[in-house]
Amino acid sequence: MTNLSKTAPAPAPTSSRPSGSRLLRMLARKGTPTNVFVAVILIAAGIWASSAGPFVSLIGQSCAIFAIAALGQSILVGGAGQIAFSGGAFMALGAFTGGLLARAGVTNFFVIIIASLVVGAVVGLIAGLPGLRFRGLYLLLSSIALQFIVNSLTQNYQNAVDQPGFVLPPLIIGSVDFSSGTPLYLLLVVVLLLVYAGIAAVERTGVGLAWKALRESEVAAAMTGVDVVRWKLYAFAASGAVTGMAGALFAYWVGRADAASYGLDLTISIVTMLYIGGIRSRLGAILGAVIITALPYFLQSQVSSWLNNAGINFSFYLNNQSEIDAALFSLLFLLVVLFEPGGIMSLLGKLESWLRGLGRARSTRKRDDA
Repeated sequence: MTNLSKTAPAPAPTSSRPSGSRLLRMLARKGTPTNVFVAVILIAAGIWASSAGPFVSLIGQSCAIFAIAALGQSILVGGAGQIAFSGGAFMALGAFTGGLLARAGVTNFFVIIIASLVVGAVVGLIAGLPGLRFRGLYLLLSSIALQFIVNSLTQNYQNAVDQPGFVLPPLIIGSVDFSSGTPLYLLLVVVLLLVYAGIAAVERTGVGLAWKALRESEVAAAMTGVDVVRWKLYAFAASGAVTGMAGALFAYWVGRADAASYGLDLTISIVTMLYIGGIRSRLGAILGAVIITALPYFLQSQVSSWLNNAGINFSFYLNNQSEIDAALFSLLFLLVVLFEPGGIMSLLGKLESWLRGLGRARSTRKRDDA
């Protein structure tokens, strides 16, 4: 008899590539090094702000709030390609929603935040209706009209009911007081990260693809089966919801909802944040928000000190800071639109491409020498 031995099945092939090689392949993708670099800078700045003292923590809180507002507007402007100059209006709606609920006796933070999201989304849907007929300059004018309408309504209502503004309750969740200092900063950073993750997740779905198609060409999107009306309104609603929530957080930060805080200059600042950082980049929106928000503090504290030590009088800026800041932001916006529409992220992307070109040229020379 012949012994028949069964051959054991061969083990399934396993990937022998180390995780480090996958990381290198990911970093080799165009744009990834730029995004990683900016993310590391922002994370380092955020960690530093959490432990650098009360003044820096205050600046960090402001940066986080306006980064949320910039992300909200980036959904509409950068994601779906719609022109809008009404970020301040939606922040006002969120702030006054919180203020009116607080006046009615509502003190729960989550209720106020959810209400500001809902109000922002509803008004965003209404504001999106002109966008179904208008494009370009006409859509821009309709968004500016919304800005002035909301400013007028909130200011008149405030003057009639409570001239100093609507006070919000202390931000207390459970037994923890998040009203100020490091707890407030950490809470705002957590909200910012959740908003960023949520937008990133949505933009990786069919919703994000539809918005991208709208941004590239509404006509081409309609020809490929994209429901232009539906997805455009969704973009306005999502943008209004996030920006409205940022307004409620801003009202918590300053302690009250005051119509004077949400004028056209705030809208210009938010749009400048988008274009300075990068109109089509979520990280760019955060980077632009940090730069534009921190710049006045830097000019007020550091630059003024340096110039005074050098014997240069800087009092003109200090006495007219709000007007000069608005003019400076407008000038920055015009310079970016004229010379670098992609903002800082585009500049860093060009630097990355240049470095890649140097690397390829060096590798080619080495091969030729060999």
